[in-house]
Amino acid sequence: MVLAGQHRGRRPRRPAAPLARAARRPMREAEAVTLDDAVSLVRRRVEGRVLAAERRRGLYRVRVLTPDGRVRRFRVDPLTGEFR
Repeated sequence: MVLAGQHRGRRPRRPAAPLARAARRPMREAEAVTLDDAVSLVRRRVEGRVLAAERRRGLYRVRVLTPDGRVRRFRVDPLTGEFR
């Protein structure tokens, strides 16, 4: 029997503490380049179709399918806009 306020199985997630949310905020505000901007930068320099774009480990990663059928991966620095 489960009473009100009790949960079966997993405990419910607690929201992030206000300090934890604030600690993530400065990095986002310091970014000079958004994910959309990173995709635009790659599109301007590389011919092909963008397959995916995501943020991982402090970098934006953009995958592009080139006209010759290869998949190329680019990393864009969100602070400077440089990519490789």
